[in-house]
Amino acid sequence: MKTSYTVCGICEQACGLKVSSENNQVLKIEPDKENTFSWRDYCIKGAKAHLALTHPKRITKPMKRVGDHYVESSYEEAISNIGSRFNAIIDKHGANAVGSYTGNPNGFNFGSALFQAMFLDAIGTESRFWVGSVDQNALHVVSENLYGNPWVSLQADIDYCDYFLLIGTNPQISGMCWIGYSPDGWKRVLARKDAGAELVIVDPRTTECASKASQHISPLPETDWALVLAMIKLIFDNNWDNAPSQHLHGLATLKSHAQSADLNALSQLCDIPLDTIYRLAEKFAKAPRAMAIGRTGVSQGRNGVLALWLVQALNLITNRVEQEGGVYYAVGVLDLLAAGDKLFPKSDAVSRVRGNKNVAGSHSLAELPDEITTSGEGQIRALIMNSGNPVVSGPDGDKLDAALSQLECFVVIDQFQRESHRHADWLIPGDHFLERSEINPLLQALSPAPRAQISRAAVELPEGMRYEWEFLRDLTINMNKPFVMGKQWLNPVVKATVKLANWTGNKSHGFSPMWLSRVLVKSGGMFKWKDIIKAEHGLGSVDTRPQFGALFKKLSTANGKVNIAPEIFVQTLVERLNEKPADTSVYPLQLIGRRRMKMMNSWSVETSMSGMKEQEMSGGTIEINIADGEKLGIIDGQTVTVSSATNQLQAKAKLSKDIRCGVAVMEHGWGHRTFDPKTGEGTYNGGVNRNILVSNTDLDPLSRVPRLNGTRVNVTSAVSGINA
Repeated sequence: MKTSYTVCGICEQACGLKVSSENNQVLKIEPDKENTFSWRDYCIKGAKAHLALTHPKRITKPMKRVGDHYVESSYEEAISNIGSRFNAIIDKHGANAVGSYTGNPNGFNFGSALFQAMFLDAIGTESRFWVGSVDQNALHVVSENLYGNPWVSLQADIDYCDYFLLIGTNPQISGMCWIGYSPDGWKRVLARKDAGAELVIVDPRTTECASKASQHISPLPETDWALVLAMIKLIFDNNWDNAPSQHLHGLATLKSHAQSADLNALSQLCDIPLDTIYRLAEKFAKAPRAMAIGRTGVSQGRNGVLALWLVQALNLITNRVEQEGGVYYAVGVLDLLAAGDKLFPKSDAVSRVRGNKNVAGSHSLAELPDEITTSGEGQIRALIMNSGNPVVSGPDGDKLDAALSQLECFVVIDQFQRESHRHADWLIPGDHFLERSEINPLLQALSPAPRAQISRAAVELPEGMRYEWEFLRDLTINMNKPFVMGKQWLNPVVKATVKLANWTGNKSHGFSPMWLSRVLVKSGGMFKWKDIIKAEHGLGSVDTRPQFGALFKKLSTANGKVNIAPEIFVQTLVERLNEKPADTSVYPLQLIGRRRMKMMNSWSVETSMSGMKEQEMSGGTIEINIADGEKLGIIDGQTVTVSSATNQLQAKAKLSKDIRCGVAVMEHGWGHRTFDPKTGEGTYNGGVNRNILVSNTDLDPLSRVPRLNGTRVNVTSAVSGINA
């Protein structure tokens, strides 16, 4: 029996895993308790991850559409056919006529992510779309405007904090991670609470975390910004601020706008009593060490950027940034502030139809359908979708599904053919993290302390299958595009290395991600490559204390200071303060989402939810407050129609005390199929896709994130009809 030590490739926590295998079959996955950095967040998603390897619907050979079904093909035919079709489209319509969509799993597959970016650079397209535009764009917008780089992510100094203010996050379920991670973070937060720290959870729902908090504050969705602005005003008005003004630009502007705000109006907006906000502001400001954190729940509404900006501002004016017990910038195996512009070159590309500048190099998924269906120069006619399911994870999936059916050439790279892939011309096999030997320096750079670890393959690829990065490399070369640094003359060199790899039988001897990883790690200067290779359980320890102050020393803003009051943010704030109340009579509730520990969006349904009975799946339930149920005439357990201005669906009603009035809750990631491309059979994964209720035009104006949290809905008896 073979024992391999690797890291989980499902979420940012990257737990150390011990994998037992025999005859190229994984027998068991356990946490690697010798991994000094991360293993305690080990969960069922990791434990069942190997089920994907032998799943009967897994794609292990290129599949070509022939009529209304698929047949197995070779990589040579796939690359030749796709390359010629892409080249013909580029020659006739320009590079932007070939677009891309990148999904969540790609972020945890370093080789695929890197080589896809190189492929897109080689063909010269700016038609790039990604999953970050449905959850994390707000952070990138805030980071770019405040710190000069969209990839700045501040870490939490959990073990020394005396006051936690956690807004829109439920780390008992999702982990203490979001574009950065804190291993075993939630248990460490609870340990600090047991030691006397205060824990305040801000969420419209009594989440698993809220039930364990010192205090739970339940504002209306999309109003976190009003709550935090009221806190900032009170802190300024009472001289509780302690801002490091030497590092800040625009502090007077922020103070002026905060102090001119009406406290009663802000209290009314978020529906939190003013005396509660006063005590919250005072305790936060006077706590010896404190941190405010806003995450996914905040960023998925129309005011996500405003809220995350003001959360950062709250930390800054109370001197909680680069301070013990607060938040800080960590320099890891890579220094993203130093290398960010080289790794992620800045782009000013503007979307063709709506005229929006991209965020962190990619456009919003909400804009993709229009870019496909609207004729004219730059219309997307071909698309390569890498490990995504945007018809389910994004807004108004029916519209996107219809648009995808119009593409002239649609290529999908994935382990399974999911709902978003049913119109694909080619299905290219996706590799699994248990089959890869690599190091992901970008992901490991987001750790709270320096960390480096090689993830070692537990099993080999299925016979004849190539890694995703191999396919992308070979496709680029076949198209005769400059794969490396825009240098056409390097293509023969890449071809020669591929021949060497084939001759030696070692894929890494070819031009591979491991080559580039080694260069990146060496440039970071934190670890020696030979030490990383030797360290079976990884290098680094979560107990390493941070060296505070790096953020202020490394800022890439024009004046070298934190721009605490960006003009565009201030303008949007003024607009919100002067906004008239919306008419809520037709759609009286606001829809928010939730997830469960066993799921990673719609990504892991085929494996982590295996064995679950249909009646155990809760993706078809809408949860509302008991008082709202009485007002709407809804009985617990009855079938109801949920309608929005965009669409409608049916669900089972659950009346609850855990949801505040005015809010409805539905899980995301359900209501889609996984297909067997050989037979065309689609297996329904249960529940309904709540995201069809969300508009792809009603967005946060700054991040272009759709209102996955905040869309207005009505709930009526399915018998009495619908109110749409």
